[in-house]
Amino acid sequence: MVQLDQEINVQYKKVMGLLTQSQKQTLKQSQIEWLKNRDSQCSDDAMINVACSNKTMQSRIDFLKSVERECKSTGCNSKKLAQQQ
Repeated sequence: MVQLDQEINVQYKKVMGLLTQSQKQTLKQSQIEWLKNRDSQCSDDAMINVACSNKTMQSRIDFLKSVERECKSTGCNSKKLAQQQ
């Protein structure tokens, strides 16, 4: 889980470096909402479901990588940045 946490932070920063100021706000808000959703889906009051968290985090990393590829090839799609995959 720690490794995925580090990887998601690195990927998030890579994408943020490719965005305009307004796009950065969109991605930041999307990331905050994604974190809330991950926490509500993968934990209860006292326990974290590590498998759920890892799966959710890997999915987000894959999403951020696809955003990075898209930004570099055809430009960043602001609507896609708002997605919480």
